[in-house]
Amino acid sequence: MAENEKEAYLALLAAQDPEIRALLDRGFAFVTNAFKAGAAPSGMKARTDQAHVRRLQQEGYQVEVTAAYDEQGHPRPSLSAIWRKKPPETPGRKG
Repeated sequence: MAENEKEAYLALLAAQDPEIRALLDRGFAFVTNAFKAGAAPSGMKARTDQAHVRRLQQEGYQVEVTAAYDEQGHPRPSLSAIWRKKPPETPGRKG
């Protein structure tokens, strides 16, 4: 997805879903839409939403999962939207 297409997609989602608007306002970035566990078509190898969440958390991100929508703003019930945000850095204590 080209950058301007991604911006238009996020604007569409934010306009129709208050939860997504709140995530964007809090500094979260859209990562991807991913199949919910057990929802991928038969024979298709795909990373689930749970796998994306685990990987991002292991990388130190705060992660949120919301409803997913297609490019026209229609709900995609078999998908989850994955969002990430780096937590603020806390200075280490010297003792």
